[in-house]
Amino acid sequence: MHRGAVYPLGMRKFLWGVATSAFQMEGAPRCDWTHWKIRDEADRKARLHGVGHIERTEEDLALLSDLGVNAYRFSVEWSRVVPRRGEWNRRELDRYVRIAASLRDSGIEPVVTLHHFTNPAWLVGRSAWENPATAAEFLRFAERAVRALRDSVRVFITFNEPNVFIVAGYFAKRMPPGGKRAREGLAAFANVLRAHGTLYDMIHALGRERPAVGLAHNMVAFHPASDKSALDRWAAGVAHTFYNMGLIETFRTGTFSVRIPFLLDEETPVGVRDKVDFLGVNYYFRMFLRMSPLSLKGPDPFWEDRGGRGLTETGWEVYPKGFEDVLRAAALAGVPIVVTENGTAETDDLRKIAYMKEHLRVVRRMIREGIDLRGYFWWSLMDNYEWLEGLRPRFGLFHVDFDTLARRPTDASSYFSRWVRRRIAADEAARRHNTP
Repeated sequence: MHRGAVYPLGMRKFLWGVATSAFQMEGAPRCDWTHWKIRDEADRKARLHGVGHIERTEEDLALLSDLGVNAYRFSVEWSRVVPRRGEWNRRELDRYVRIAASLRDSGIEPVVTLHHFTNPAWLVGRSAWENPATAAEFLRFAERAVRALRDSVRVFITFNEPNVFIVAGYFAKRMPPGGKRAREGLAAFANVLRAHGTLYDMIHALGRERPAVGLAHNMVAFHPASDKSALDRWAAGVAHTFYNMGLIETFRTGTFSVRIPFLLDEETPVGVRDKVDFLGVNYYFRMFLRMSPLSLKGPDPFWEDRGGRGLTETGWEVYPKGFEDVLRAAALAGVPIVVTENGTAETDDLRKIAYMKEHLRVVRRMIREGIDLRGYFWWSLMDNYEWLEGLRPRFGLFHVDFDTLARRPTDASSYFSRWVRRRIAADEAARRHNTP
């Protein structure tokens, strides 16, 4: 798939960056997450205003230069650009264009995500991604966004973690739209993939330079709760095949296949064969699965500290070996890989730095072994709103006081900055040495 393809400058150098999303940084008054299961007043306020990024955009972008990164991943909030059906807010779109242009002027590659979980509230009042009309509305927004951004943006991510928002929104009912059936979830997944394929062609047709178009895929290291249990092993195997490898296989074949032994076996053509220039990988943890023969709800997922590193603020196990495992699996897609998210929620900087060291070592090892890895993005630039957890988890390199919204650097930001600056300098030296 795409072997020997010509990639733009932004993909020919290794991208060392940090990642954010619009809703988590700036909030949104008119999206499906705005009023979804609000916990308290602080939660409501954060969903409307995020962590004040709109008022502090220049200050926040300056932090990127302080870090020394050469790339920044951010998203465009659909509901801000299209607040009501058929209504376009050019001022909001221009703000994202200015961000991208400012980054390019600063020597930082803008990596733009066009869909990062949220949908306009006007769209999902009746249905969501199970309806092909949703894809059509999204593509209208995306085309206008790409036309506006194409002078500054060479790297696009169409969707962030479709497996997460489909599984959580349709199967587990923990995200919008909730209350849907599994069959509708499979239809939604197929519609997302079809939209990606259409958008892939659209971006390549509209791009000023040859763009790189990818998708950010969440991958989990699934393990059986007990190696002695055949049911647990079966559950972990099915989860890996469906959740991790299903999307990768779809890009290889162009067909969305759902095969769960004894339960489901169907194929849906979605027209995405070879329509990905790079695969984004988001990795955070290992998850254990326990399967009871008497359960009608499927396997019971849980986290457990079996490595002795302690669980994070989100209750996740720190398992760098899983990072290595999923990167090897992602390489089967046959296209370059970009780690589009990796990080941990910790208030203890020493623990955050320890996580960072172990996972960055995996990145170096994978590159030495020949895995075609083109970038690494830490999640996140600063503390922000975490979807299912609110403001409690702190993933940021910069600490945010949620009362004053003041930002301050952490020891983890200093460590990451030193690492990135050394690697960028080494990469540049190697490039000069290899240039005739």
